Amino acid sequence: MTGKRRWTWLLGVLAMAAGFSMMVAAYGAAGTKHQTAATKPIGTLRAVIDTIDYLDPQQAYTGQSWWAMWNVYETLLTYKHVDGPAGYKLVPGLAGSLPTVSRNGKVYKFKLRKGLKYSNGKPVKASDFKWAIKRGFLATGQGVGFYTDIAGAKAYSQHPTAGGNIPGIIVNNKKRTITIKLVSPRGDFLTILALIFAAPVPGGTGPEIQNGSIPGTGPYAFSNYDPNRSFTMVRNKYFKPNRYIPRGTPNRVEVSLIGDADAATQKVTSGQADYSNAAIPADRIADAKSKGHLVLRDTANTYYFWMNIREAPFNKLKVRQAVNMAIDRKALQTLVWGGLGKATQNVLPPTYPSYKKLSLYPRNLTKAKQLISQAGANGAAVKVWTRNVSDAVTAATYYTNVLNQIGLKASLTILPRATYYTTIGNVNTHAQTGWARWLEDYPHPLDWFDVLLNGNRITNQDNNNYSWYKNKKTDKAIESLKKQPLLTSAVNKRWATVEKQIMQQAPWAPWSNRVFPEFFTKQIGCIHIQRLYGIDLMRLCRK
Repeated sequence: MTGKRRWTWLLGVLAMAAGFSMMVAAYGAAGTKHQTAATKPIGTLRAVIDTIDYLDPQQAYTGQSWWAMWNVYETLLTYKHVDGPAGYKLVPGLAGSLPTVSRNGKVYKFKLRKGLKYSNGKPVKASDFKWAIKRGFLATGQGVGFYTDIAGAKAYSQHPTAGGNIPGIIVNNKKRTITIKLVSPRGDFLTILALIFAAPVPGGTGPEIQNGSIPGTGPYAFSNYDPNRSFTMVRNKYFKPNRYIPRGTPNRVEVSLIGDADAATQKVTSGQADYSNAAIPADRIADAKSKGHLVLRDTANTYYFWMNIREAPFNKLKVRQAVNMAIDRKALQTLVWGGLGKATQNVLPPTYPSYKKLSLYPRNLTKAKQLISQAGANGAAVKVWTRNVSDAVTAATYYTNVLNQIGLKASLTILPRATYYTTIGNVNTHAQTGWARWLEDYPHPLDWFDVLLNGNRITNQDNNNYSWYKNKKTDKAIESLKKQPLLTSAVNKRWATVEKQIMQQAPWAPWSNRVFPEFFTKQIGCIHIQRLYGIDLMRLCRK
């Protein structure tokens, strides 16, 4: 099968419906594209986001980090700077063209564009891609599980060394070629190569976390990183725009990290910032609309409470079922973000063709209390974990109260934003339950079920499967579906079956598909939304 044939599934996988829900429309949401007759470039864009984890391409794994890093660290393949479903289409990034792919779906061949340079002026080499993958394993990066299907990568991951080899990656610096061989076909491999984890870095870049100091190849480069407070993006003078990656309109982007949504909103309304993606407090939505420009962005996400099936009392199915029955999902949408969300019991968001609505747990507090009693869990001590961001604290506080209502003895622990995920993802923490969210990395069900709920992907550190869910039946099904090159109707039905089987075991209590408020001053125009990365800062302008 040709390379072109193998990647065309991306075009059909997610022809996601545009437009906002009735709930969103009720708030008078603006569209995704706004332009005036007279616009001008942006000198300095002042942005406010709630948190990042890292600014290191082999470590970062939050949507906020990737929003910025997409414009700093280019990958072999990337996504178009366009609005709507076309934003899911893979296009050449550092590669000169889409790859050729062998008929058996196991060999991918790329050739880098000529004249590529990092932001420090050094040339990009084919071997830098191989080093980036090796560096991920050396650093125990959060994305290494995506690349273990490369021939030799799994063995390398057991004892990674700088001088070791991953034989499935063959590079030729003189010819600028990269050949990747897989152990078995993987239907989402092209999208995995577009993840920032696979962004080339200069050969020999150390495995230690280097926030914002690693040179990139994109339109911007990081500077002035201040942990948990701010960072700046400046133009990369060595970047050359092309048909897929523009030069960008801001000359400089100054980003403040503010976890308090009220304070972040105030920054924009007072004119101290141009843009914020904070969860605007429900009682401030009307004020925000009057003082700025509010855009509501539908995106593929799921907010959920995870329950660690290894830890009491959540090692008992009846307890997990009770939790799912006790949560008032509709009320949570209003409580947490003023109704800008849609209640759900699914892992997948409704934008996916694999989605089939689940209603396994109708709200019933009486039944939930009975299940807790039947499980012998009355009075069981539970520590609920969350991160120190307004919407997360609000949701987790509600969740803690619900656990107490059904007979558990729950208390809330709030961790700093920067350390939350690494703490709950460490086996030694023995975290019982808590708050989490997932925003798609790439448009495929594997990004949800393989990353978050495949027991074969559990790691002792930086684990993304916070429920530590492992099930022979569903793990086997996920591994089988991983080999499917096309998301046909039959394959999508199999994914829906896997989802139902997982939720019957209730390792999660999903509760929302959030609609994101993107808040600008009235002076900002040319607002565009990229389906994966959100507000496209590369195409903003001032009125």
